[in-house]
Amino acid sequence: MSKMLSIAKYEYKMQIKRIAGWIVLLFVLVSSMMDCLPIASNLARIEFLGDIHYYVRRVFSFDGLLLLFGVFFLTAGRMVDDCKTHRRDLFMTAPIRKSHYIGGKFIGNFLFALTLMYVLLLVSIIGFIMFNPSNTVALEYISAVFSVSLCIILPAAFFVVASSVMLPELVDIRLVYLVYSILFLINAFTSDQAEPIPFYIFTQGDLAKLIWQHPNFLQIHVGSACLNLVFMMGVGILAIALVAVKRHFWRAE
Repeated sequence: MSKMLSIAKYEYKMQIKRIAGWIVLLFVLVSSMMDCLPIASNLARIEFLGDIHYYVRRVFSFDGLLLLFGVFFLTAGRMVDDCKTHRRDLFMTAPIRKSHYIGGKFIGNFLFALTLMYVLLLVSIIGFIMFNPSNTVALEYISAVFSVSLCIILPAAFFVVASSVMLPELVDIRLVYLVYSILFLINAFTSDQAEPIPFYIFTQGDLAKLIWQHPNFLQIHVGSACLNLVFMMGVGILAIALVAVKRHFWRAE
């Protein structure tokens, strides 16, 4: 376990030092502040911005998706790069198991993704507090953080990081880029509606509806929300499992 955590620490430090991640986060923060802050001009467009639950859902439905898209490219191919640069050979000379290496790579990049996502959440809530025209009790903030974490941040970050880190080890990284770029575009251009949304929509689908419900569309499609969660968790777990059982991956297997 200590070896796995050491690899995770190394991976996290390498990622957190990359200026590209912070540039992406800054761009997303500016975008979310312009669109979502509950100021007069935005409230004139969107009457629900004074509701903290709607606010965090709106921030992460699109701006969170943009951030995850950036994270995908920042974390993609971390294990493939180790192979190309022969860094993996150095890991294999040490008494480190394949599970330690795979787990450390995933954990480090997952924590990196969560760091960026929660910085976005923290700054967004600070902006809401500063510009919110209504009084919101502390319990509502806690509830909003918990719900957006459970319905978007944790499952979506798990899905994106597991896919980006693991899948290029199994198929050509250019194919991974292509398939997931299409998936992100579909997510970006799929609008919320009363009917069930396809399960592959992972930041504004039916699972995200558990954060906030439109007064005119109170129905929650539980089956669709469960499929949304199963899709994200299932793809992530499958990606990790396929790399774990891959032959000729670690020493002389």
